[in-house]
Amino acid sequence: MATSSASQSLRLRNPTTTTTSLSLSSKLPLSSAFSVSLRPRRASYRRLVLVVSAGLDAKPTILVAEKLGEAGLNLLKDCANVDCSYNLSPEELCTKISLCDALIVRSGTKVSREVFESSGGRLKVVGRAGVGIDNVDLAAATEHGCLVVNAPTANTVAAAEHGIALLAAMARRRARDRSLGR
Repeated sequence: MATSSASQSLRLRNPTTTTTSLSLSSKLPLSSAFSVSLRPRRASYRRLVLVVSAGLDAKPTILVAEKLGEAGLNLLKDCANVDCSYNLSPEELCTKISLCDALIVRSGTKVSREVFESSGGRLKVVGRAGVGIDNVDLAAATEHGCLVVNAPTANTVAAAEHGIALLAAMARRRARDRSLGR
């Protein structure tokens, strides 16, 4: 029962000929992985029970478009179906994105308006593994109701280590130059 409306209503008649109306309101539509059904209780048809059941494939699908660390991929695989497809052309990305709920990119993949339009509204979040979101069309993401997140502090430790290593290299060279009389 997937729909694009913000509010869904069900009207039905129970065996006692009274009309029961249910309203399911949310900002986002129900996922196609869920089904909604009404079932009468065991002995009494006066009450109906709303049953929301998940399909067999209720996990979201995440497309990882660029290489990530194995530990990160293992975390994702615990809670989602992960599709690791690297070095996709823009056309291939537009084709694959219609089957995905989330997209993880680094700096090499451009997430353009065409990608959001190709998703058909299924894409809910774009994760940028690293600093900055200059490779994601934010206006298109907003128009299509897609959240864009990044990891701005993901590489701070590596940057600090690199800075210390450069300082050590400069100090070492300076000491070597002094010993040689330069």
